[in-house]
Amino acid sequence: MNSSKQSHILYVGTYTEIVAGDFGGHGKGISCYEFDAQKGELNLLNNQFQVNPSYLSITSIMHSSNIEQGTTSSKYLFSVSEVLASKKPVIHTYTINDNYSLSLIDTKTIEGGCPCHIHYFKNKDGESYTATACYETGNLVIHTIDSSAGLNNSEPINIYHKGSSQHQSRQTQAHAHCACFDAVSNKLLVCDLGLDQVKVYNVEINNGSFNAIEEQIILLPAGSGPRHMCFDENYAYGFIINELTGSVTIIKHSAEKKEYEIKGSFDVSGQLSESLNESVNASTSIDTDLGGAAIRVSADGKFIYTSMRSDNTIRLFAFDPIAESLSYIASYPTGGRTPRDFTIDATGKWLLVAHQDSDTISIFNVNSYNGTLSFHKTVENIESPVCLAWLPK
Repeated sequence: MNSSKQSHILYVGTYTEIVAGDFGGHGKGISCYEFDAQKGELNLLNNQFQVNPSYLSITSIMHSSNIEQGTTSSKYLFSVSEVLASKKPVIHTYTINDNYSLSLIDTKTIEGGCPCHIHYFKNKDGESYTATACYETGNLVIHTIDSSAGLNNSEPINIYHKGSSQHQSRQTQAHAHCACFDAVSNKLLVCDLGLDQVKVYNVEINNGSFNAIEEQIILLPAGSGPRHMCFDENYAYGFIINELTGSVTIIKHSAEKKEYEIKGSFDVSGQLSESLNESVNASTSIDTDLGGAAIRVSADGKFIYTSMRSDNTIRLFAFDPIAESLSYIASYPTGGRTPRDFTIDATGKWLLVAHQDSDTISIFNVNSYNGTLSFHKTVENIESPVCLAWLPK
């Protein structure tokens, strides 16, 4: 393996079987690749089979050692197994070995169905957790993490969201889709596609009691369908991709008010749509589904990227922190079918896109000055890829 500083390790989560109907895939589990950031090339290192590892979360955890050695760090990968509630989904915990292979150390059956997102986080008190969003059943499962990084044997918190919104087929019930921790506000934010809400939780262990308290509900435009979100590097702003309308909602935490404020929802053309700012009449049916999938922000916070399954593109927006607004720049065909997750490498020079239905990952060059993309190459025969996660250095 290339040991150069320009070499990075990428784990790819896939669908290995059908989840429901014709939705799913035929992947091989979790694949590990070396990415050469000088040449823009992926090289397969190893593979770990697991049923439907559709989302991954990777972290490095410090451990106390003896006086001579001080502290050491170990790397762990947490993965959901996205299946229906009737098939009893699980969360797997793996250690990442020196050769980047995975060793399974813990499996926990969770209550709920179709866990589609998992997020490891550590709060300001140094307490570690994983938060898992279950799409089918609309619930959030939070586990504490013990010092060996296995999921704790203590009972997890299981929070069921309730309600519906106005899309005639996609919003008949709650659909928790993403959990994201804000390291500055110390809050866990959960996107619920079915409710058009982002729920804000305070997660802590207080006097030995493990609690997750709902502190705010961020109400998004009716029929938007919040799916995924990310923060800029300084956690000054949060950016939410809405699956159904393809719009991006900008939020910011007010330390004074101790709550999040919406700065605007911008449609696929970058326009601040007034119709997106208000709820629609409760009797109105909404059937738009543009298939917004993932969202990323550049390291300098200047550019926002989203993946769109309706037209197989990556959309690029410029973010203006003074006006707190987005401007549409361009839309780039991804060269594959059904772009799901995508990621920007540590150098900021490359953007990689996973295609669920064409068994490919496309690689683009990123212009750091203006954020624009130029197609580099497509890597074939990566079956049903849906999640891309870098190993931290």
